[in-house]
Amino acid sequence: MNRKDIKQRVDYIKSLLDPETAKRQKRKERSRGLAKGLAVGTLLGGIAGVFFAPDKGENTRMKAKGELDKAKDVLETNFQEGKSKLSNIVESKKGFLKDGIVVVKDKNNSHNIFVEEEDLLDEELEKEEA
Repeated sequence: MNRKDIKQRVDYIKSLLDPETAKRQKRKERSRGLAKGLAVGTLLGGIAGVFFAPDKGENTRMKAKGELDKAKDVLETNFQEGKSKLSNIVESKKGFLKDGIVVVKDKNNSHNIFVEEEDLLDEELEKEEA
């Protein structure tokens, strides 16, 4: 018996012992089947569209190019809008973070002052004891 057979048998036994594993496996297989079906359907639909198109190939290519250019323009516009919105959000968060950093630094500095005072008190006590 080779490793692959052993692994398959172990996986089978695990699936019998854990019904959730079997359910997950079935969901994976279904999603893979769905993805394969969509890919094949898209391919066959594209081929059928080319063969049964009522217009000449040159006109179809021109129309397709025009539609792709429109889609490109829409995507570029959306990208620019998204980029500007994102930069506005980043700028607003920068101010917020700077304020938070200042607060943390202030707290840290005040803590350091107390630590320094405690160190000084400890040094004075050591001097008095000596």
